[in-house]
Amino acid sequence: MRARTATIMISVALLAGCAPTQQDYDAIVTLLQGSARARNQFVNDCSKGFDANERRNAGIVINVSDKDAPRIACQRYLAAALSGRATYQDLLDIKAHRFTPKLIKIFQGR
Repeated sequence: MRARTATIMISVALLAGCAPTQQDYDAIVTLLQGSARARNQFVNDCSKGFDANERRNAGIVINVSDKDAPRIACQRYLAAALSGRATYQDLLDIKAHRFTPKLIKIFQGR
């Protein structure tokens, strides 16, 4: 239950435009590293937060169909966060709509 609560908190934070603190981000990444169920829930919750415009833009960047773009974008960001490639600062950049070359490469799977 605790894993689901934390996963929902980060998903809501990501989707609502607010970002967790650095400490919360680190704790959530640690939680996600150890729980396949939490990772699946994160991707499911994250994918639901894309509107039509965001789906279209993500599809263009990722080079997949608009329908598949949210799930793939969430999976790629999650993989990068778990590996340490995506940082707390990257999350803040996403929330501020500052898509850096690093973030574009992450979303493109490069």
